[in-house]
Amino acid sequence: MAKTQEFVYAIVGAGDFAIEKARGVSKIADRKASEKVYNDFIKRGRTLSRKVTTAAPTKRALEQTKSARAQVKAATTSVAKAVRLDAKAARNAATKVSKAS
Repeated sequence: MAKTQEFVYAIVGAGDFAIEKARGVSKIADRKASEKVYNDFIKRGRTLSRKVTTAAPTKRALEQTKSARAQVKAATTSVAKAVRLDAKAARNAATKVSKAS
């Protein structure tokens, strides 16, 4: 696993741990204990990230985002087509006016 991803998991896990242990966090004295806590943070972060990723509200939000993206893409295509048609109509009108003069 990439160190960056481990670090993110550690941060998420630390937040979860802080909420859970907000009333009585003991001091970390030695390196071995620090590594154990850090690894626990990674584990907690990974677990919490999986829970969020697999949660029904998250899946619904992703599906809604996908749908919205498709609608925006369709609207962009429609607007671009309308602009092209308007430009063509304006050129045709200008040509007819100049010929009539």
